[in-house]
Amino acid sequence: MAAVALGFAAGGDLLALHAWRDARSTPLRRAFDEANQSSMFTYVEGVLRADASPGAGSVSMTVDVDRPAAGGVIISVGGTLSSDLMKEWRAGRRIRAPVDLRRPTRYYDTGVPDGERALQLRGISLVGSTKSGALVDVIRRGSWIDERLADVRAFSRRAIHDTVAPWSEGSAAIVTAIVIGDRAGLDPRVQQSLQTAGTYHVIAISGGNIAILAGLMLVFFRWAGALGRTSSIVAMAALVAYGMLVGGGASVDRATLMAVLYFGARAADQRSPPLNTLAVAAGLLVALQPFSIVDPAFVLTFGATLAILIVAPRVAALVPRALLPLVSLLAASTATEAALLPVGALFFSRVTFAGLALNFIAIPLMAVAQVAGMAIVPLALVWSRASQLAGLIAHLGAAGLVRSADLVRFAPFLAVRIAPPAWWVVALYYLALAALWLSIERHVVSAISAISALIVLLCALWILCEPWSWLSARGDGRLHISFLDVGQGDAAFIRFPHGSTFLVDTGGLSGASTFDIGDRVVAPVLRDAGVHRLDYLVLTHGDPDHIGGAPAILEEFRPRRIWEGVPVPRFEPLRQLHAAADARGLSWAIVNAGAHVSVDEVDVRVLHPPPPDWERQRVRNDDSIVLDLRWRDVSVVLTGDIGKSVEHALLPSLSPARLRVLKVPHHGSLTSSTPEFIHALHPAVAVFSAGRNNRFGHPAPEVLERYQEAGVRVLRTDQSGEIDITTDGQSVDFHSFVN
Repeated sequence: MAAVALGFAAGGDLLALHAWRDARSTPLRRAFDEANQSSMFTYVEGVLRADASPGAGSVSMTVDVDRPAAGGVIISVGGTLSSDLMKEWRAGRRIRAPVDLRRPTRYYDTGVPDGERALQLRGISLVGSTKSGALVDVIRRGSWIDERLADVRAFSRRAIHDTVAPWSEGSAAIVTAIVIGDRAGLDPRVQQSLQTAGTYHVIAISGGNIAILAGLMLVFFRWAGALGRTSSIVAMAALVAYGMLVGGGASVDRATLMAVLYFGARAADQRSPPLNTLAVAAGLLVALQPFSIVDPAFVLTFGATLAILIVAPRVAALVPRALLPLVSLLAASTATEAALLPVGALFFSRVTFAGLALNFIAIPLMAVAQVAGMAIVPLALVWSRASQLAGLIAHLGAAGLVRSADLVRFAPFLAVRIAPPAWWVVALYYLALAALWLSIERHVVSAISAISALIVLLCALWILCEPWSWLSARGDGRLHISFLDVGQGDAAFIRFPHGSTFLVDTGGLSGASTFDIGDRVVAPVLRDAGVHRLDYLVLTHGDPDHIGGAPAILEEFRPRRIWEGVPVPRFEPLRQLHAAADARGLSWAIVNAGAHVSVDEVDVRVLHPPPPDWERQRVRNDDSIVLDLRWRDVSVVLTGDIGKSVEHALLPSLSPARLRVLKVPHHGSLTSSTPEFIHALHPAVAVFSAGRNNRFGHPAPEVLERYQEAGVRVLRTDQSGEIDITTDGQSVDFHSFVN
C-alpha cells in the first residue's frame, strides 16, 4: 500500500508539473513575453468559451484564442453598442476582434493571493480590451448543439425575467443564477452577504443543483415504476445535457461526473459503496486536470461530499425515522463544517458558523427556487398562467434565501475573517481528524482517539484565535512601515514599537470597477500582520485612489480613531464613510498642521494642512495630510498628493533628521518633488507608490532623475511590490516583496 501510494504521488506530481508548465507558458503568453512590452495590440481570433456577460460599464467574454497564437483570453468590450450586441456573442461561436492585450493585474503584497496564477489555472493567459462592440465580428456560428443550447439559455433568461422580475429584479437574477448558472445580474451586495453567511454556494451551479436534479429524476422514475437500466441511461443523458446547458465550468463537470458514475453503476447493476464513486470521480478528474487538486472548488466539493458520506450512514442507523431528515441535515452540516474549516480559512480567510443554522433554511429555499425556476421554462411554452405561479414561488424562495443571510448582520460573531493558517496546522488538523475517524470506524476508544480529538480541537482553536497575532500585537521594539502595492494609489501600514497600528490611506480604483482594493488587497495584508483592530486610520484626502478601499477597512477592522484633514461635506464618498463610521460608533477627527500625538514613544506630527478658511466644494490634492513620524534619529515623512506650492510652504517647518524616509508626493508626478523640497528633506530613501504601466506616466523620468542626482536610494512599488522598512531609531533596513 505504501509503494502504491508513493507511486501515485510521484505520478501526480509529474502530471502537475507538466500541466502547470503548459498553463503558465501558453504560445500566446510566450509571444506576448517575447514582445517585451507592457501591452500588445493585435487582432485575435478564437472561440467563445461561454456566453458574454455584462460587467461594470463593459461586456466580458472569455475566448479560447488560436490566432495569432493559442491561449485563453478575457476580453472587456466597451462602448454603448456592447450591451445590444452581447446576445450575438454566444458560447461556441468564433469571433475576431482588435484587442489590446496585457498581463492580468497582480498585487505584490504579503498575504495577497496571486490573481494571475489563479487565472492561469483556469486556462487564462492574458486579459485585454476592445473599445467598441462594433469592432467584434462573429465570423462563424457554433455547432448545431452549441446554438440550440444557447437558444435554450436565452429563452430561459427571458422566461425567468418575465415571470420573476415583476416581483423582484434581484430574485430574477438569483433564480437565473441557480437554474442556468448565469450570475451576471447579481447585485454585488447580495453576493457579499451570502458569502459572509456561508450560503453563497447555493446560488452557484454546483453539486447541490445536480444532486437535486438527480434526486428529482429518481423520485419520478420510482413513481413511474421504471427504475431499471433504461431509466438510468436516460438520467445520465439528461444530466450531461443539463451540464452542457448551464456551462458552469469545473464545479458542474465534477458534480455531473459523480452523478453519471452513480447512474452508470446502477445501469451496470454495480452495487459498490458511494465512497467508491467519489474516489473514481476524484481520480479521473485529477488525472485529466492535475492541478485541480489546488482548486478551492474541487477541495470543497469532495471534502463536503466525503464528510457527508462518512457521517450519513451512521446517523441513519442511530436515529428514528421520524427525526431522520432533520438530524441528517444537522449532522451533514456539522460534518461539512468540521471537514472544511481549515479549507475556508486557507483559501478564503473566512470561517463561518452561520451555515450550521442557515443550511436548514438556505438549502430548502434553494431547492424551491431551483425546482420552480426550472418549471418556469417548459410552462412558459404551454401555460403562461402556470409559469407566472411558478415565478412567484421561485421569487419567494430566492427572497427568503437573501433574507436568511441577515442572520450574520445581527450576529456578526458567526462569521470570522482570519489570516490563512500555516500549512503545518492544516496538516496536523487533518491527520488528527483521520486518526479520530479510523478509531471510531473500528470501534476502538483509546488514548489515541482522545489525543486525536484534543489535537483537532487545539488546531481549530489555533486557526480561529491566531495566537501568534496576539504576540505581534505587542510589537517587537522596532518601527515598521509597509508601503503597499495597491496599483495606482497609496496605502501605508505602520506597526509601532509596542504594537500600535496606523493605516495611512487605503488605495482604490477609480471609475466603475467592482474590484474592492480594501477587501482584496489591504485587508489580507493587515490580517497577515495579525491585526484584529486598527488604532488609527488616516485619510490624507478624498481621491478614490486614497480612500477607495476604506469601506472594507471600516467594516472589518473598526479603527479606533479616523483622521481627516480638510472636510469636503458635499463629496459623496466621504459622506458615506462618515455615515459608516457613525453607524459603528467610531471616532472621527479633523486634524490640521500643528497637531501631534505620541504613539509608542514615536512622535507623530501633522505638518499639513492648515485649518481651511472656506468650505471645499471638491477634493484637492493640496489639502492632503502630511505626517512626520520621528523616532530617535529617524524621520518618516508621508506626503499624500501635495504639489509644489505646499512643498514650498512646508520648508520652514521641516526639521533636520540624521536618517529620513520619504513617501514621494503624488506618485512621482511633475507637479511635485521640487529640487528645493528634496534638498531640504535630504532623504536617504524615497518610496514611489505607483501602478505598473499606469496611464499617467508616474513616476515622471525627470522626478526620478532629481532624486537620483541627490544621491537618494529610490524604491518603487510598481517595480518591487510591497516595500517594508524597519528601523530601531538609529538605522534603517528595507526589503521588498519582489527583491
